[in-house]
Parts: sequence; structure tokens; C-alpha cells
Amino acid sequence: MAMERFKMRSKTIDNFDVTYMRHDSGPGYKNPKMIWPELKTETRLLKKGTQAKEGFRPLACDILYKKDVPIPMRDGVTLYGDLFCPTDESKQYPIILCWTTYGKIDPPNNYDVYINRAEMKEKLSSGLDSFEAAEPDYWVKNEFILAVVDARGTTHSEGIMNQSGMAEARDLYDVIEWLGTQEWSNGKVGMSGNSQLAQSQYFAATLQPPHLGAIAPWEACSDWYRDQVCRGGIFSGGLFAMIGEMLRLQNGIEDIFTMLVENPLMNDYWKYEKRPNFSMINVPAYFVASWTSNVHPYGTMRAYNLCSSKDKWLRVHNTQEWPDLQTPKYRDELRDFFNHYLRGEENGWEKTPRVRVSLLDPFGPDHVDVPVENFPLPGTEYRKVYLDAASKSLSYKPFEEESACGYTCRKPSSDVVDPFTKRTYTEVIKEGDGLTQFRITFTEDTTLCGYFKAHMFMSCDESADDIDLFMYVTKEDSLGVADYPVVLGVNFMGAEARLRLSHRKIENRDVYDWRHAHDEEEMLTPGVPVEFETIFWPLGMIWRKGETMVLTVSSRELQYFEIPTPPIPTRNKGTHTIHTGGKFNSYIEIPVVDIK
Repeated sequence: MAMERFKMRSKTIDNFDVTYMRHDSGPGYKNPKMIWPELKTETRLLKKGTQAKEGFRPLACDILYKKDVPIPMRDGVTLYGDLFCPTDESKQYPIILCWTTYGKIDPPNNYDVYINRAEMKEKLSSGLDSFEAAEPDYWVKNEFILAVVDARGTTHSEGIMNQSGMAEARDLYDVIEWLGTQEWSNGKVGMSGNSQLAQSQYFAATLQPPHLGAIAPWEACSDWYRDQVCRGGIFSGGLFAMIGEMLRLQNGIEDIFTMLVENPLMNDYWKYEKRPNFSMINVPAYFVASWTSNVHPYGTMRAYNLCSSKDKWLRVHNTQEWPDLQTPKYRDELRDFFNHYLRGEENGWEKTPRVRVSLLDPFGPDHVDVPVENFPLPGTEYRKVYLDAASKSLSYKPFEEESACGYTCRKPSSDVVDPFTKRTYTEVIKEGDGLTQFRITFTEDTTLCGYFKAHMFMSCDESADDIDLFMYVTKEDSLGVADYPVVLGVNFMGAEARLRLSHRKIENRDVYDWRHAHDEEEMLTPGVPVEFETIFWPLGMIWRKGETMVLTVSSRELQYFEIPTPPIPTRNKGTHTIHTGGKFNSYIEIPVVDIK
């Protein structure tokens, strides 16, 4: 289906046009391949013990289900939300808001799309929960009202969909204030949800709605350009292109990829529309992250560190965000957090360790919920580990002899697959196959937790004037066998960095908000080594004595899927050369910590 593109003036950025797209069938077109649930404003009683869907657990309590409730916006558009309420209407309750683009009921994107239901268990779900949202009967049983609202332009809500950001924040402000002032509300609204449902919380909180009492962003990007669509200056939006095909859209959607093609360098759109002003986030916040997500870790850590909230917590788990949200222990923690800040309940929540991390240990049991002072960990020792191209080794001592090694760029093959297809990534990762590797074997147990950094020299050959670089830090056992945690059927390869070397200019060096400026390009001269620095997304992992740390330097994405022809194609051609030793002392810094 062809799409019509059109521009609308941004209400956030003066004199800036944003591109949208819609189906050529005109306003109101509904994709016939999508199942569109009936819009019907009504109230129903859902009885305890009934099954919303076959195979799922019975409801834990009676629920007063207020379906398709209209919520007015300041510009006259009407949004629709489902309210799951306790049956005693004489009381006032705190509200948990889940704001979703996926559909408040029967979302087309659900856990059944993923391998093994992404480890989401039917016996823990009522079948009423929307994708990445909270479980209705759990919150109703604990005397909350759960509000699940369709974002503007999605499923039942009117208008044209915005891709998160400050435009969406204005709608969220209106929704929060509407919820907080209803007769059944106690005046306190909290926000919950994973991923997109978490990202929207950052933007909403920057506007400081008076009735917003707390947020709980369970893993989310916090800078659209750097985290989502153009990581390191390299197009990385394949995941979001796929998600865009799984939305019910009323009239169209903000065209984020055309915006990237039209605005490939950093400008006000990316700075102010698609990155929240963290200093304005001052509500109590419970952040959750994991090491293994390919889109969320850095953004979550950035938001935790930069937000102004004096009451904030961070927990880094060892699984994946969806089963973590479903885990009873952590669901109960979230309840205690909201009870404390939305009800004023003195339940000891404030004694919860402010920061907890997990330490992955392939070949051994993971360490989970380890309390630490902060993140990054105070007292982290950043050790330099030098590369030697001649021996393909890593060493704590610099190499005096200059040497060089390289690899021939290889485009992704046609058999690269992704988590959505329920097939496992099977490409062989081997030396010379568009990559090269360096190794060091630890002589003592070593715990690395935080941000790895790279300071390197590389050059391209006469066929190119730029390099798109991907790097990974992984682990092998004493026999040289690699074993990675598996997330959604894909091997998690450890800490990752990526950088288009023409974007190597740096504007901020704080490890939790390391920013390449991305406001100009400095092209490479073929054959001339260029010096650059960059940062890896964070990782917490244990290496035991005799185990090996592997640095992989590659011309392509190795961990997750790529789309064959991205809107901004790779600049990789010919051979990339890594220069080491002497005046080209390339090294990485590893974050060594002492956690007992």
C-alpha cells in the first residue's frame, strides 16, 4: 500500500516541520489485515474466577470494567481508555496509567509473536493485559484503578500518531490531569510499563503534571537518535520499522525514518523533540534495566543518572524486561513503591537499596539483586587493555612494535533472521568473516560492571572514506568455548559499541551520557589512520580465572537483525585496518569492580 507523506508544523520547535505519512486511501483508512476491536463505551462486571481467554488463569477478583472511556484533549481530539476498577464505587483510588500505541485490548503485537512467548507464562497472566502493560486484576485486587489508554491515532483514539517525544507528552499531561481529577480518583497517578510504555513516562514527567505522583519506567530508550534510529551515526531502526507494521493506525504516523533521511545530523528535532529534558523529571522514579536488551540499557542508565528526582531507584536484572515485569517478586515491589508514593503508605519502601545490579556469569550462576552504592559504581577501576594486531592479543601493557591487521567488509547475508520470526540467529561468527578478534585470558577472578570504552586507530582503503564500526566484548571458557545468555532466541553477545567514524567528534564524556556530537561529518582519508574514542553500552559480567575476554571488531551487526536496505545505507567498502602499538597504541578500558 502506497503512503502519502505530508508535513505539519511542530508545536515544540519553532518553525520546524515534521513529516507524517498515511495510507493513500485517505484519512480514516484502516488496514484490512488488522483485527479492529469494536469501539463500544460500556461498563461490565468481570467476575472473580472467570477466564478472559482460554489457557490463561482465572481472574483473581471482581473487576468493574469500563470500556472505551472517552478522554478529551486540549485540541478537541478524543482519546479512548479502558479502566479496570474495584467494584466498591464509594471509595477513591490511586491510578496506574499504561499509555500504549499497541492497543489497549487484543494488541496485534503480543507475546505469542516471540519464541517461547518470550518466557511469558499463561499461568501468570489473566489474558486481559495489553502488550508490555500491567496485569489488570493484580492492581484491582490491590485497590488501584488501572487505566490503559490508546495513544493518539492508534486503535480507537482519534488523530495522527506521534512517535513518542514532546508532542505525545502534551497528550499524556491531559490524560494524567483528567484521571487525577475524576470523582473515583484519590488525586495520584502513577505510570507503568515496558519499552515504549516506559519511554513515554520520561517525556510526560518533564511537563510535571500536578497529579503525576510517581513513574516506573521498566527499560526504555531516552534519546531517539543515539539509542534508537541512528546509534553511533549508523542507521539502526530495523526493529522500529517492523513494529510500525504491527500498529493499528487511524490516520497516519510520524515518519521517523524520513525525518532521519531529511535530518541525518543532530538538530533541534532530535535534541528537543526526541530527547527529554531530564532536569525537569522530579517525581519519585523506579527504574529497571537489563544488560541484554539491544535497545534499552544505555537509555535507562542515562535517565536514571540525569533525572532530578531525589527519590529514585535502579534495579538491573539478569533476564528480559517482559518476564521481569511478570515476576511476582518484582511485581510486588512495584506495588509497594506505588503504595508508598500514591497512597502515602509507610511500608518501608524507602529502605529498599537505591541501586541493585545483576552480574551475568555464563558457565556459572548469575548474581542477582546485588546492592551497590550507585551506578556507575563508585571506585570503578578503568584498566587499559592494549590491542596487538600481530598476535591478535590483548595485554595490560602497551606494545612498542607497530602492527596492523584488518578484515574485508561483508554485507549481511540473506539468511540473517530476527526474534520476531521465531527462528534463531545462526550466522557463524568467525575470524576473517567481516571481522577480527583479540583475546586476553584472566589470571584471576575479575568482575567487570559498567561502561567499557575504546581508544583506537583505524583506516579504510582507497575504495571508501568512512567506516561503520561494530564492536563486542564477550566471554569464552578455559577451552575457548563461547556461551552466551539467550534472549528471545538470540545469543546476547555482551557489551556492544557502534560508531560511524566520520561522527567521531565528542561533545560530552560522562560515561552515562557519552555523546558524540553528530552535528558534522569528518570524513576519512583512505590509508591514513584516524584516532577515535567511543563507549560501549554497559555490562555486568564475571570472568573467572582461566576464562577469556574477547574483543570482536566487525563491519556489521552480529547480535540482532538488520534490514537489507536501510534508509541510510552502510558506508562500509573494501578493507578496514586496525593499527596498534607504538604511536598507534589502540586500547579498550574495562570497568573492574570489587563486589563481594
